[in-house]
Amino acid sequence: MPDHTPRAMVQEPYGFLSYGRNPESPESYEPPDELLVRFRGRLSRHLRELTDLRAGIDAVYLDKEIPVGSAWKDVLKDRLARCQVLVPALSPRLFSSKWCALEWECFERRQQLQRDRGTFIRDAIVPVLWAPLRPDEIPPPYSEVQYTHRDFHADYQRLGLLGLYGLGRHTTANGIAFQLAQTIARVAVMARLEPCDPGLFDDLFDSMNGSAGEEHDA
Repeated sequence: MPDHTPRAMVQEPYGFLSYGRNPESPESYEPPDELLVRFRGRLSRHLRELTDLRAGIDAVYLDKEIPVGSAWKDVLKDRLARCQVLVPALSPRLFSSKWCALEWECFERRQQLQRDRGTFIRDAIVPVLWAPLRPDEIPPPYSEVQYTHRDFHADYQRLGLLGLYGLGRHTTANGIAFQLAQTIARVAVMARLEPCDPGLFDDLFDSMNGSAGEEHDA
């Protein structure tokens, strides 16, 4: 019988938020992806409240926080090697992003390593329905993971979080954020995904032909 008891030392951060970046818009003074950044903040706060995560540690990692001048590829590889749950924000930009595909492939490689060891329990992936999407608009491999739940508000499946925020349905959207935090915390304990050597991803990153300092998007 699988051991679902909490580990004495958890991996950090809890979640790695994978998303397709929006371009700068000359029509708006609001930074691109501002709504997603706010959602990440709320999700992180709930995870801190629901878990015993130490102060000063990322609850949900977002690549906008990579320090200027840092070796950003090494930072990304490190987070992908240590995070407990991959959290892809489903949207057309995510599906067309080569970097998001890379993040998924890195995480799947890490899960496969645990499958090969015979200790794999379940996928440690919790998708977020960000944009309003029909099931036939979600391509593999994202379509192969459950992204809606019976306990979530029906309008979440119809509108996505972006639609809920856009229509001023903040109370509903915030409730979904709390339920997603609960799901991430539960999946982290159930999956018990082990960290790996970041070098496991070296060939995948090398194939991207990106240079240091370059924005990692599609």
